[in-house]
Amino acid sequence: HPEFLVAASETLHQRQQIAQQQAYVQLALQYRAELLSSSSPSVGPNEAKAAVVMFFDYQCSWCSKMAPVVENLIKANPDTRFIFKEFPIFSSRWPVSGLAARVGEQVWLTQGGAKYLDWHNALYATGKVEGALTEHDVYTLAQHYLTPTQLAAVKEAQSSGAVHDALLTNQALAQHMDFSGTPAFVVMPQTQDGDVKRVTVIPGSTTQDMLQMAIQKAKG
Repeated sequence: HPEFLVAASETLHQRQQIAQQQAYVQLALQYRAELLSSSSPSVGPNEAKAAVVMFFDYQCSWCSKMAPVVENLIKANPDTRFIFKEFPIFSSRWPVSGLAARVGEQVWLTQGGAKYLDWHNALYATGKVEGALTEHDVYTLAQHYLTPTQLAAVKEAQSSGAVHDALLTNQALAQHMDFSGTPAFVVMPQTQDGDVKRVTVIPGSTTQDMLQMAIQKAKG
């Protein structure tokens, strides 16, 4: 009976999805400190009940589509902390991806969260993804956020320094979390209660409603 086979296949797929989500949640709890690190760019209260952690690449088209969604969520949830993990997964194909990530980290280190969010949204607002973004685009925009000296530091940060180390840390964390692409989201409480029911991991693009539900769940 083909109907039975289809139903069995769908049930198996659902079970696999549930098992995968459970595995992701356990990883999120295991790497909680790294996910919620104060070293990463963030906006919102540091002592917020819930946090939304996003892994992204500036050349990723789905990340670009999610940027205005995240912007709306930030406005709708001023009591939630949003943490940005620069994860330039396409930098081997498009080196400007790595450059944009380094500039982002430098803006965070020197200017703080509000300016970082401005930079982040402005770069995505160019609509240039999947190889369309150029060094000229990045440097032109970066001039609004960084001094010439700070920009020069970004160029030197390819192989050492705080910016370089931050990106390596993010890469290692993404690998620990078993994220093989961008975007990826982790929504969790900032309190260390270990409640798996309050943690949501979304390894891909999603909707504003789904993320909002995850935030409510994380708040408890």
